[in-house]
Amino acid sequence: MDNLLANYKRILEVLQSISENTLLSYQRRKPKLSDIELISICLTAEYLGIDSENYLFRLLPKELKQKIER
Repeated sequence: MDNLLANYKRILEVLQSISENTLLSYQRRKPKLSDIELISICLTAEYLGIDSENYLFRLLPKELKQKIER
């Protein structure tokens, strides 16, 4: 699980360094996760070979689960 969080943070750091925008220009509601954070989670899952979203959500650390859950 620590490996997932460490990889997520590293991928997020790289994406933030190459991208200026974190959200789309117009959104009615403020999302819980920024676009770049969601892309980082997806890229981390692909990097670790996690094919199932159900399995991914079971592996997510509390830090990320709190952002997703209501």
